[in-house]
Amino acid sequence: MRGGVRYDPAVNGFVAIVHTWDNVLGAGQPDEEWRAPEVFPTEDAAMDYYKTHIRPALEKMAADASKSSVKAIHRKLE
Repeated sequence: MRGGVRYDPAVNGFVAIVHTWDNVLGAGQPDEEWRAPEVFPTEDAAMDYYKTHIRPALEKMAADASKSSVKAIHRKLE
């Protein structure tokens, strides 16, 4: 999983997103894209929301997965 923000012209604002792949390395095109329902007027506001509300949940999921027998790679891309 990788997350960030994207401008969506359909809602005339920025939304937080999370992409998922069917492979551990995240190679190729993502299989799915999840979008937060909130729309923000600026990229900075959307990124602040992502960093505060979504990234911690992704990090927790990655930590929980690392404790299981599932192999996962978690990289912070900032």
